[in-house]
Amino acid sequence: MNLNQLEYFVAAAETLNFTKAAQKCFISQTAMTLQIRALEETVGVPLFIRDKRHVSLTNAGQVYLKEARQILKKSSDAIRLARTASEGIEGSLTIGFIKGYGHDLMDALRKFHLAYPQITLHFVTDNRRGLFEKLEKGEIDAVFSIAGYHRLFNDIEHRYLKSFPLMAAVYPGHPLSDQTYITYPDLEHEDFIIMQPAGYSKDEMDESILIYERGGYFPNIVALEKDHETLLLMVSTGMGIAILPEYITRLYQKNPNLRLLPVVTRDGTAETMDFEICWLTNRRNPSVDHLLETITDY
Repeated sequence: MNLNQLEYFVAAAETLNFTKAAQKCFISQTAMTLQIRALEETVGVPLFIRDKRHVSLTNAGQVYLKEARQILKKSSDAIRLARTASEGIEGSLTIGFIKGYGHDLMDALRKFHLAYPQITLHFVTDNRRGLFEKLEKGEIDAVFSIAGYHRLFNDIEHRYLKSFPLMAAVYPGHPLSDQTYITYPDLEHEDFIIMQPAGYSKDEMDESILIYERGGYFPNIVALEKDHETLLLMVSTGMGIAILPEYITRLYQKNPNLRLLPVVTRDGTAETMDFEICWLTNRRNPSVDHLLETITDY
């Protein structure tokens, strides 16, 4: 028994005419008759009652017709699913992002889900090294992260997404709290609370690297915090100041226990932190292409 025989059988059962069934299946009447006989031999019982005037189904044929239709439908569905999976229209997609960045992705990922509802989304948060190691192993399909870190790994492509202004978080009453903006030189003698997510080494602390590169001095770090909520609580108590990207601080704009001031360069240009999306050069998941298309205007 093969799928062609099932198709011939269903055509004959629906038309109850071997000539019309043969025409429908684009084969000769002789071939149709031979295929039906071969199918009956395989099943072991007659499926049709034939005489010179008409063709009808046996009781066994009526039962077999129902099952044959289901088999053909399942086969068709399996082919469709395989093809859509190969095109990335169905399946799953695992997306990684650094902690705190997820809420800025909500609109873009909602847009993707609405466009491709058959793709199941999975999300992973980790520090940058953890995310890129998972990407290399194929455990993650795409990573949203701070720009530049991909250079430490091989065979990874990237695309710039957007830049976020950097904000200085200080406590009310701090000598700089009444300013409309802050420059890095203003902060040279301040105590810094640095965001250091779990697993980061000291050379991965983005804020201290930025401060050194843009301010020209090593910050006096008094505390390392893995969670931005705890970090800002420490700032509000007067333990130090912090530099964070705007996608984190926007949640605290109306907090009366914090002053959030934009950090600017000497000429007044906003200091920013760039973000990008990264994926394997030889990516295995075709759904990544659809993700890249969806977030073009992100």
